[in-house]
Amino acid sequence: MSQKKRNRSGEHGAAIFEAVAALLVLCLIFFGMLQIFHWCVQNQVCEYAAFYTAKSAALGYRPNMCLRAARVAAISISGKRRGRSNSSEKSGAESYMVNGDSSGVYYQYWYPQKASDPELFLTAGTGPMASGSITLLRAPLLGPGFAALFGIAENPEPAGRVQTYNYSRLYME
Repeated sequence: MSQKKRNRSGEHGAAIFEAVAALLVLCLIFFGMLQIFHWCVQNQVCEYAAFYTAKSAALGYRPNMCLRAARVAAISISGKRRGRSNSSEKSGAESYMVNGDSSGVYYQYWYPQKASDPELFLTAGTGPMASGSITLLRAPLLGPGFAALFGIAENPEPAGRVQTYNYSRLYME
């Protein structure tokens, strides 16, 4: 018995150390996958908002109404709500669609306070092809420490661009 105890005396805590090391690796993989999922969701919302913008332009809406529609479609990635916050999300979105900026409803990424803040950049185009383009500039994905750990200098920016035939030209002219 004393032989066995002597052989194991140098191994105290080895299993705990291995378990902690494995958990660290698993946590890194999990949080990395979570960041990828977060970027994919932001990219999907940008695609949807770009589609909504192009559809609005194709139906003959004025460009400022198309941009309102794009902002409302991208509310889920627009940051914290600013301005009037005593109404529900639905009534706030409806108020913004009807009254625009005078509704008092806006979100953090619509009008950034500093140049380094994230910004929802929108464009709507008309002509033979109606288009919508949405980009979340300076997207808040990876923290600076986490990005530096993996050698990522710049976060990828979620974006969406959609073009469709401008149907409004058939009946608006």
